[in-house]
Amino acid sequence: MTVMTACAALLAACQQRNGEKTTDVADTFEWKVDQFADIKILRYQIPEFDQLSLKQKTFLYYLTQAALSGRDIIWDQNCKYNLLVRKYLENIYQTYKGDRQSNDFQQFLVYLKRVWFSNGIHHHYSTDKIQPGFGSAYFKQLVDGSDASKFPVWPSLSAQQTFDLMQKILFDPNFLSKRVNLDPSKDLVLTSANNFYEGVTQHEAEDFYNRMKNPNDPTPISYGLNSKLVKKEGKIVEQVWKSGGMYGKAIDQIIYWLEKAIPYAENEAQQNVIRLLIKYYRTGDLKVWDEYNIAWVEDTQSLIDFVNGFIEVYGDPLGLKASWEALVNFKNLEATRRTEILSANAQWFEDHSPIDNRFKKKNVKGVSAKVINAVQLGGELYPSTAIGINLPNADWIRKDHGSKSVTLENITYAYDQVSIRSGLYEEFIESADDLMLIKQYKSLSDNLHTD
Repeated sequence: MTVMTACAALLAACQQRNGEKTTDVADTFEWKVDQFADIKILRYQIPEFDQLSLKQKTFLYYLTQAALSGRDIIWDQNCKYNLLVRKYLENIYQTYKGDRQSNDFQQFLVYLKRVWFSNGIHHHYSTDKIQPGFGSAYFKQLVDGSDASKFPVWPSLSAQQTFDLMQKILFDPNFLSKRVNLDPSKDLVLTSANNFYEGVTQHEAEDFYNRMKNPNDPTPISYGLNSKLVKKEGKIVEQVWKSGGMYGKAIDQIIYWLEKAIPYAENEAQQNVIRLLIKYYRTGDLKVWDEYNIAWVEDTQSLIDFVNGFIEVYGDPLGLKASWEALVNFKNLEATRRTEILSANAQWFEDHSPIDNRFKKKNVKGVSAKVINAVQLGGELYPSTAIGINLPNADWIRKDHGSKSVTLENITYAYDQVSIRSGLYEEFIESADDLMLIKQYKSLSDNLHTD
């Protein structure tokens, strides 16, 4: 069962009324709000939000708007037809005049929810194309019963041709069957449905970037990280994701909100981080991206932090192209003390680890570890999100400047609250005392494991 987080509730853990403590919100809060296919939709709380100053809340607001501005980027990156599919299905959802109580329409709703959840037509984890629980004849009935004037039309195609394309996208199992194909016996680029390459083979893509690399460069850029590789008139070129380039409209919106955030940053170091990120978005220069990452990882004093950019490469079978993501958060001070203790004793854990002494490091440097409360998730991190993050990814930056390791405390807490209420433990744990201990310490022990 896949579990995700969908929205935040700005709630305190408990309230005081007339000197009397009310019921803990965690006991009454509705954590699970929907369930379909293999997915549960969860909500999460943001503890300590009300303790922040107005300036800090304003800063979080602008960073949140920047995180929301890149939504269409990840949809298009996952597959070039995703935005067409989303707009087509949403028009049916909004304007269909037929029977909405039928089993077929309920299956349509499940399919639409799955597409929303996965940011496209492929399963968010397996990357297999999601199969609708209704047939092509019913899809035509849905289209015929909806507002025809509001359906999108694919460039260079007529409305009828766009409908035919939609039929193929949804119902042909061999068309766009896998978003990320890792079968080494096949061309990984040609058989993957993502939108990172067009008109090029795996060999051509690998050769293109191998010719760029300098094996003697101690500080290499992340070649190809922020671009689509295409073949035009027989020539292979990069379409860079930047202001004025591919995804320029969305990136300009991100820049707009980042600029709004600068005056509310907590210190000059954080202002510099934001300015470097804006410079990178404007130029697409990967050297500036490295400068930004160094400045970001060295800022360990700010309470509020964020991630915004093309970062993880799991969506590319060649491990070059990064998906866009965003995370806005602030430090959970009490829980961070836990990770600081672990980091300060990194050498002890290394010395006592159950591995052969030949493989133990003599001098271990702890990472900059902290526990955070997630405020806003975006892009690849939404709605299905990680519970821990360690960045930046460039090995030389990690070696020379360190890394930030974070645990998303309020996200893991939401997961735990749902699992505790699932009935699983009552079914298999006989001892009432053991059950009480699990409910009391499960969340803490899980977070210690993540730390």
